[in-house]
Amino acid sequence: MLTITGIIILLTGIALFILQNHNKNAKARNIEVRAFNQTQTDSYNHRDLNTVIEIPLNRWIPTILGVMLIFFAVANPFSINDATERTVIQPIKGELWTQFGPGLYWSGFFSTKTIWPNNFTIQVSREKNMSPDADLWIASNKKDGTFSEGDNAELEHTVKWDLPNKPDKMTDLHITYANFENLMSTTLLSYQKKIASFSTQRMSSEAHYSGGKSQLDEYFQDQLRNGQVLLNTQTKTRKLEDGSEETYIDVTPKLNSDGSIRRSISDIQTFDILSTYTSMDNVHYVEEIDIKLKQKIKYAADKANSKQELIAAQQEEATAIVKGNKLLAETTAREEALELEAVIQARKNKLVAAEKLQEDKYKAASTIALKKAEAEGDRLKVIAGLSPLERANIDKETAIGVAAELAKVQFPDNMIIVGGGSNGGGVNPFDAVGLESFYNLSKQMSKNNKK
Repeated sequence: MLTITGIIILLTGIALFILQNHNKNAKARNIEVRAFNQTQTDSYNHRDLNTVIEIPLNRWIPTILGVMLIFFAVANPFSINDATERTVIQPIKGELWTQFGPGLYWSGFFSTKTIWPNNFTIQVSREKNMSPDADLWIASNKKDGTFSEGDNAELEHTVKWDLPNKPDKMTDLHITYANFENLMSTTLLSYQKKIASFSTQRMSSEAHYSGGKSQLDEYFQDQLRNGQVLLNTQTKTRKLEDGSEETYIDVTPKLNSDGSIRRSISDIQTFDILSTYTSMDNVHYVEEIDIKLKQKIKYAADKANSKQELIAAQQEEATAIVKGNKLLAETTAREEALELEAVIQARKNKLVAAEKLQEDKYKAASTIALKKAEAEGDRLKVIAGLSPLERANIDKETAIGVAAELAKVQFPDNMIIVGGGSNGGGVNPFDAVGLESFYNLSKQMSKNNKK
């Protein structure tokens, strides 16, 4: 409007400037005409004066400007569109059209212009939670929402709506609702409240109370954009862990023949109105339901904890059994290994002893054979006529050999020898053990061999 006023003032100024120049020139020429006429005695030769348009500015300019302002206000062919708005133009003749872009544009003389915002926000909430930025606010009700098992709740929600950007959709929307206030109050508000209530019907209050807020938000946003989901509701029973039965409401979407979800389409989808921001801000249960839900959630939590503790105890018991079996197996294996090692060692010792005994037998036989050979050699030497010295040496070597063999004999660690000798003295140790007799016997055998 200010731009149009400026244009009118500019045009008026230009017109006044042209008139003033015209009057100035006309007055100058009239001076010349009057001077000429005074020189002529015959009036027939007089010249006509130039017309001077007198403009009483103090009286006519405000009137002219007023008339021009009224005219341009009614027949204004120019309009300015704000970037946050779109304008629907109804010309004096022709079809409706929509100006989406910002700035000055030609709208035509005597056209009707209706301004629509590009988007607006509708809020349903308690008064204390009312947002100053909401374009439309209405107080929430304690029975706005009803969950699947029948529990009521007060719902607070906020939705930002974007109007269509297609010219034909915008034109149809304008023809149907005429202005955005009518659209908000008659359609969008009721649709928003209805979808919020329908969203709660798709779940139980217990499911929402125990962490289902995001699921409720998803149901709300989906149905605002794509249309209300039609539901199948059935009452069913299920068996609990303690053997008892529980009745519950089973809610499932209705499906089309192609398997897609069946929906109810409204003007929101018809006109391409889009909910760009949706929020289920708060869900307030009545006090009785709130207490009931708290108790159910607590019971479920306690039950879950007990079950978890039972599982933990069972796991500990199973672990202890496994550890006990493992320890028993390890002990048994260790004992069996030690026993087997002892058996093997005993068998080894037995074999070693047998081998040692056999070795000793072989050594003894070898020694006896050697001595026999030596004795036979000595006997042959004696037969051959050995000297007394050689014979004494042979006897000496024989006695040493016998003594060496006798040294290998194992005597008891302690011996007690009693009795008297031939001279009335103590017993001779050699007599006690019979060594002297053994020596004499060996010597006699040697002599017999020599013979």
